[in-house]
Amino acid sequence: MLRAAAASGASAAGVAAAASSNTQDESGTGSDPDSAHDAPRTFAGDESAASARDSHDSDRSDDGADRASAPTTRRDARQQRSAESRGRGRRSASGARAGRKAAGAAAAGAGTTAASAGRSSAGTASEGANSTSDGKPTGRAPGRARRHSSRLGETFPSLVGWTSLSTLLPGVGLLRTRFRPAGLVVFGLFVLTLLVGLVYLLVKGPVRAVATVVASPSLLNFLAIAAVLVAVIWILVMIVSHLGLRRGHRYRPWQNKLAGVLVVSLALIIGIPLGVGSVFARVQSDTVASLFGDSTGKSESAEDLWADKPYINVFLMGRDNGDDREGTRPDTMLVASIDTKTGNAALISVPRNLAFPVFPEGSELEEAWPDGFRPSGDSSQDLINAVWQWGEQNPDQIGNPHGLEPGMWATMQAVEGSLGLKLDYWSSVDMAGFEDVVDAIGGVKIDVERPIPMGGGKSMSGVKNEVYGWVDPGPQTLKGKDALWYVRSREGSDNYDRMCRQQRMLKTTLEQVDPQEIATAYPKLANSATRNIATSIPQNEIPAFIELAMMMQKGDVTTVQINNDVTPTYDPDYDVLHDWIRGEVKGASDGEETPKPTNDGSKSQESEDSADSTEDSAAEDSTTEDTADSADGSTDESGAEADATEAATPGEPNAEGKCYPKGFKPGDDFPGYPGPNGGTGEQG
Repeated sequence: MLRAAAASGASAAGVAAAASSNTQDESGTGSDPDSAHDAPRTFAGDESAASARDSHDSDRSDDGADRASAPTTRRDARQQRSAESRGRGRRSASGARAGRKAAGAAAAGAGTTAASAGRSSAGTASEGANSTSDGKPTGRAPGRARRHSSRLGETFPSLVGWTSLSTLLPGVGLLRTRFRPAGLVVFGLFVLTLLVGLVYLLVKGPVRAVATVVASPSLLNFLAIAAVLVAVIWILVMIVSHLGLRRGHRYRPWQNKLAGVLVVSLALIIGIPLGVGSVFARVQSDTVASLFGDSTGKSESAEDLWADKPYINVFLMGRDNGDDREGTRPDTMLVASIDTKTGNAALISVPRNLAFPVFPEGSELEEAWPDGFRPSGDSSQDLINAVWQWGEQNPDQIGNPHGLEPGMWATMQAVEGSLGLKLDYWSSVDMAGFEDVVDAIGGVKIDVERPIPMGGGKSMSGVKNEVYGWVDPGPQTLKGKDALWYVRSREGSDNYDRMCRQQRMLKTTLEQVDPQEIATAYPKLANSATRNIATSIPQNEIPAFIELAMMMQKGDVTTVQINNDVTPTYDPDYDVLHDWIRGEVKGASDGEETPKPTNDGSKSQESEDSADSTEDSAAEDSTTEDTADSADGSTDESGAEADATEAATPGEPNAEGKCYPKGFKPGDDFPGYPGPNGGTGEQG
């Protein structure tokens, strides 16, 4: 009965649709102007009628049953055949299946009207066919989802995020592309490298690990090449990750431009640090190979290298190669006696005017000068800073120089014998190199205690040099040129004040050294070092010295002055000097205050000052005159007051750490100083 009802409903719908269509056709030709069916025929109406007829035909074909009702007139039969013909031309295989579904639905809901059944059948047929607007099928399976989203620019935030992450963690971006295996390999190597480096740092310690790397030219060259290769591979991995993440997506024009800027920026972020690191590695390799001596063994830590040495003594010399000099003369001489366990150090200034220096027992120079260096017998001539020139002129009398310049070897022997200290290492710096070092660290912040003349003094021929500029007093940052004159100026000063300024500058510089500033200026500094610095430190001992330098920054540096309160520098008692030096070194190592001088030479202080003032000119008459003035004991009231306010030890800094020449008090006018606006110094 259900089938009969469905067939009857479908047949009725078909007859009604055919009659409506025929009426509209006739109305269009004017055959029936009074017809009430004057609405235009639509595609949807035809489809509904066709679907209904298709459903009726299919149901009749499948079941083999007779139609429930037949047309009663010829007109009805003609209209029915016309409608069936139009339906057969439009239907498709998918439409037939949808029609059967619609017929079944109509049978299940027997109370539904024929028109509703026709419209439902037509809509279902259109969806099932997945056809275009002209009725042609697209060939796609219905309901199939696309692999990637087709929405324009939808995945741009994800693209930016994963591309950026590929810069921080190489290979991660590839994990979301078809290159996933390669991504796993790259990321695995990256993690493995980090782990190996971390273990290396933990086993050796950060300082020693870095020191070992920077002290090996072969390892530095390897790192320079490796840095370039890593940069290239890293950038390629990032670019491939970006392209793989873009696959299957479409982006807006502004997103494409922004993505290009992102890729270029990330490539620079990767390439610049690794490129700079490669350059620095090459510079460091060349510097180590040129500046330091050949390796004498394996690399060791400070603790192992100096296990049996409580102190090491390093001779530091500033060399003056000025145009008005005949050859090289030591301008500054210091000995740093360093405790290898604590980093505490005694910085001993050697007076340039130390007369009749002695040499180590058993050396060729000691045999040549058993009573001290006395080529002329004059205390104003036979000074420790004159040994260099004599050694250059008499190389056959100094013995084996051990690969050094004859003047350098003779000077080191004089310092070693006079101070009673075995010199373990040496380093010399030309004045131009000192300027470069100060500029490399951005200058030295210091409170200049008084006006410092640039120039002045007397030449070797006794001609007075012109003062062409000034370092103004007050807090400031001294750059290379001004810092150099601060430590070497002798105009209106004496050797003790000069040595005090040198020690103050060294201590202040050590305290202010900034590793970042050194790293920034390192290529320039390294280039200057290879030209202006020489040292006996072998390459394999560089790591130990780096560790020792770190300890010195945390330790205490004690300044030590050799002056007439220790022993008369114009006629020294070297046994007394040796005992005093040993006490100074031990006191500095223990962190104690500087020991008091072992004897009182204040009576000879003024005689020594007069000798200092005539050192460069070598004028005997001036020396004799000044000595006589001091020997008669005549002093005025102001002079006595000045003596009372002076420090007990000449050349020692005052309570504020500042240095003043003998007789000068803070606030006094300095002879010849034109004032801050009249000087030509180049303050930073």
